Amino acid sequence: MIKNCKKSCMAVSLLSLALSAASAHAVITADQVARLGADLTPVGAERAGNAEGTIPEWTGGLTQVPAGWERGQDRPDFFADEKPLVVITAANMADHADKLTEGMKAMLKQYPEFSIPVYPTHRTAAWPEYVYENIRNYATEAVFAEDGDAIKNVWGAIPFPVPQDGKEVIRNHQTRFVGTYREVPSAVENTLYNNGQRLEWTYSNNVHFTYYDQNASAEDKEQGVMWKYVSTMLTPSRDSGEGILLLEGLNPTLNPRQAWTYDPGERRVRRAPNFAFDTPDRPVNTIDDYDMISGSLERYDFKLLGKREIYVPYNNNGLNKTTHSIEETYTLPVLNPDLTRYELHRVWVVEANVKPEERHIYSKRVFYVDEDTWTILATDKYDNNGSLWRVAYYYPITAPEVPVTAGGMWVHYDLKVGAYYSLMGVQGQESSQIFDGQPPESSFYTPAAMRRRGR
Repeated sequence: MIKNCKKSCMAVSLLSLALSAASAHAVITADQVARLGADLTPVGAERAGNAEGTIPEWTGGLTQVPAGWERGQDRPDFFADEKPLVVITAANMADHADKLTEGMKAMLKQYPEFSIPVYPTHRTAAWPEYVYENIRNYATEAVFAEDGDAIKNVWGAIPFPVPQDGKEVIRNHQTRFVGTYREVPSAVENTLYNNGQRLEWTYSNNVHFTYYDQNASAEDKEQGVMWKYVSTMLTPSRDSGEGILLLEGLNPTLNPRQAWTYDPGERRVRRAPNFAFDTPDRPVNTIDDYDMISGSLERYDFKLLGKREIYVPYNNNGLNKTTHSIEETYTLPVLNPDLTRYELHRVWVVEANVKPEERHIYSKRVFYVDEDTWTILATDKYDNNGSLWRVAYYYPITAPEVPVTAGGMWVHYDLKVGAYYSLMGVQGQESSQIFDGQPPESSFYTPAAMRRRGR
């Protein structure tokens, strides 16, 4: 009996494993799609508030454009008159421990200057109606491709509005709506050390999110080009003209990220095949720290730990104003906490661990993903000894003219070195970020064009 069953039992076991693997990334049902716009918001968040009333119901988000406002101007701080409900410090953090990340606790313990001002919660997040419609239309078709990393059968939508696992949540972050064309004529980039050393740059930034552009070319759709990125260094003078060009695809296995750099000193454009994963960027961050995590996910296993109510950065139009000076914003040893705003929101918690056969300087990362925008608003990063090493926070802008909650600056703290890195600030600059500008021709995103701009 056992001998006769050997082959058939093995076949059944293999079939069960195959079915299990397939179901792990199965499309959602029509009944689940029907929940979008009902008890769930159009993007898959819980519409209702929490039982305590500290998180309100989502009622459509902020979509009213301020009278007289023009693109390029600072957006109003819509809640400037509010006072913090509480300011969390090392002295009272124990009273709020259940709503803090491990990174927040470590920051509060290490830096007396760090604090978390908590304000009333406003669910201002909103996306355009065509994005909501795309989500509904693709929700029962979107799946991971055979390689398990790319997504297919979807365009212009988050693929998994009702996620079944951690990888789906992170892919939602990577494919979330953040506008169609992001333009920052002059962005601030800093690395600041606790000993007073400051490294400072400004650069232009242009990103065409072809994935959400209703006028995207047939070629971009066919090739699965998700976004095109160009930056050109403006200051300091020794770095002026340096350029980066990136083309990101939906299938990082078949169509991996294409990257080029331009060195004005040599007047040469070079391919940059290592512009990914844990390749060092600035001294205290890696290439895939961009946007909290970017690029291929192939080196990690992702585990969904569920949802929590956490204090996270939100509605940070006040911080992201051009009228603040660099000196008052980028203080030591932490970003000026008086300019920041945190609110209580529900977040998906995802733990990423390096696969046994892979390597990365971060052995584990924990992501806190806002349910209303699918944006990673905080992350904790651990070294290969399992010790908390770096923590990061994303301070988004609320832009009702699009509408979208996106952009703004993010900050990475290195708890060992005693330093932090910030990117995408506009403090002291002439123009704020634009999310729905007119994108240039495709020729703008070519090595030849980057070389001409860098002269």
